[in-house]
Amino acid sequence: MKKIRYAAVILAIGLSLSACNSADQKSSQGDGAKASVEAIDAKMPEVPAGLEDFYNQKVSWEKCGTGLECTTFKVPLDYANPKAKTITIAAKKRRADEKAIGSLFVNPGGPGGGGQEMAESAAQYLSDDVLKNFDVIGFDPRGVGESTPVDCLDDAELGKGLEASFPKTAEGQDQYKQQMQQVAASCGQKSGDLLKFVGTESAARDIDVMRQVLGDPKLYYVGYSYGTSLGGMYADLFPKNVGRVVLDGAVSSNATNFDQAMAQVKGFDDAFTSYVQKCLKGDDCPFKGSVDDARKKVADLFESTLKEPIPTKNVERPLTQAALMLGIITPLYDDSSWQLLSQAFSQVFEKNDGSMFQLFFDAYTGRQGNKFTNNSIEANWAINCADQPASGTETDWDAGAKKIAEVAPVFGPTFGYDEYLCSAWPFQPKEKHKAYEAKGSDPIVVVGTKGDPATPYQWAVDFSKALDNSVLVTYEGEGHTAYGRSTTCVSEPIDRYLLNGTTPKEGLSCAAK
Repeated sequence: MKKIRYAAVILAIGLSLSACNSADQKSSQGDGAKASVEAIDAKMPEVPAGLEDFYNQKVSWEKCGTGLECTTFKVPLDYANPKAKTITIAAKKRRADEKAIGSLFVNPGGPGGGGQEMAESAAQYLSDDVLKNFDVIGFDPRGVGESTPVDCLDDAELGKGLEASFPKTAEGQDQYKQQMQQVAASCGQKSGDLLKFVGTESAARDIDVMRQVLGDPKLYYVGYSYGTSLGGMYADLFPKNVGRVVLDGAVSSNATNFDQAMAQVKGFDDAFTSYVQKCLKGDDCPFKGSVDDARKKVADLFESTLKEPIPTKNVERPLTQAALMLGIITPLYDDSSWQLLSQAFSQVFEKNDGSMFQLFFDAYTGRQGNKFTNNSIEANWAINCADQPASGTETDWDAGAKKIAEVAPVFGPTFGYDEYLCSAWPFQPKEKHKAYEAKGSDPIVVVGTKGDPATPYQWAVDFSKALDNSVLVTYEGEGHTAYGRSTTCVSEPIDRYLLNGTTPKEGLSCAAK
């Protein structure tokens, strides 16, 4: 997902939170629902010509935590020129509790989300049966985390930029444009040629190298949010190497940049509406009256915060409008966090204290104190700009921002829309990705959630239809993604699919818990 405003650009980073941090219900087979276990029986595919050194490399695993092992894989920077520069992919493994039938690769989303943590937290979202039978492999995609990372700004510059609210004056907008140009130039200076090769296609090719090195004839994979795009790209490039692939919270691969932005912001507006509707039925809701009254109260809060940031416990960092917006969006990813959202609103309305929203903002951006614990934001910029060329003109972007404000009255006016950053990026991709088809692949399972704020349900429908061989599982609930955080109606059929290849029933629809 491409989000370009200095603060709003990181909306997509939140896509990586659901799989690891908000998985509140572990997938479970349940009574009498045990699945048989069957490894994929297939020959190892032929190694692509010219890539033998990478596909045949040996890696050694070293302990790096309780029950965890780490390694790095060597891959070419440019697959079209594999004898030139190489980079490394960092991976972490949680060994199967019993005998492994294969390596289950997992990706949390983003783009820019680090995947190694997915191995650490596997017990939060995978069932005991899956954990018994798979080595879970979490990896940082190229450009991310510990895998030859992208670097653009120092922590002080990044923090200042992310908290800066978008100016409404002509002078302020000109200054913003200059900032975007400076950010792009700084990324080019610090990351160089890496920026050309951090796109989804190259990252998918890295997965195939790792699959072969680990000895799996076909790919076992669970990808959330942007991880569906990564998995879809893999399936498109290597359809015959697709084994059991689950793509949850599908990202649209063929919508325009503007359509993606508008759909996502509207999704968060709709999620806010659902939150308020539930909130108003309780006794401790920070809002009174109607849903429209709540929308107006939040709109007024955004407007007042632009003029005067809200005090927090950290007197040097009051809550800006940009931080407030992302602070509200963060708990909307998971309906189990809505109570925390109510507490944060109460803190603001009753005490004029934005500390909870500041905590949400910091969690969203990976900030601890004055430091950032990862490069997810900069990697998000780089991957998005490597995948999709900027489109339109400033006139188009202004018109788009007005339309977004109309269809998403809560977040739209604050979010805005433009493509200044990617238009100033040092390297431009030739064309946008097309819908993934994966012709000739084994069955792929796509999962969509009706109330998903970050990846609208229709994207999952379209994603599944475009694939040559897929089934769609629908969760009729709220929140971002479903497998491992919703109901056994979703988890049990997917567990069986991973364990023995039995695909869920076509058209399976599961009610919310």
